[in-house]
Amino acid sequence: MFEVTILIPVYDNEGTFFSADDHHEFETRLAERFGGFSLVPTSVIGAWVDGPKTYRDDLRAYVIALRSIGQGGAVTDIVQFAKSHYRQEAIYLRYLGVSEII
Repeated sequence: MFEVTILIPVYDNEGTFFSADDHHEFETRLAERFGGFSLVPTSVIGAWVDGPKTYRDDLRAYVIALRSIGQGGAVTDIVQFAKSHYRQEAIYLRYLGVSEII
């Protein structure tokens, strides 16, 4: 098995917090697709630059365990869902010691 960490924002780019229902829907999909997940109990704080603007982020770190690299397509699917669900242009994830922004 190996772990994948997915960072999910706490609020959108306008500063509106995502609801508990928003996170519950994402967590339900994680559990259904991967058999479970862990929510790291500390928040992640970060920033990213887009042209002249710097965006600050508070994020939730979700960890899922994959049985094999063959589940990579499922990771891509859940990241695409997260981008749409959380109205994000990109989602950060880390796996096998590699970080990627999709």
